[in-house]
Amino acid sequence: MIKWLLLGIIVYLLYRAAGPLLSIFKFNQSIKQKQRRSEIRSKVAKMDIQDAEFEDDSK
Repeated sequence: MIKWLLLGIIVYLLYRAAGPLLSIFKFNQSIKQKQRRSEIRSKVAKMDIQDAEFEDDSK
């Protein structure tokens, strides 16, 4: 009986601790995603992109 009670308490504490841990994980993921987007934007900004001119050879 005491084993089941201790097991129940442990499961409950793990359940209660999972919420804050998941929010921290989601926060870290959002920071990483923002950094990736920032890196891509900076790479695109550094590129010398010019309008391509195409000649239509089909007659």
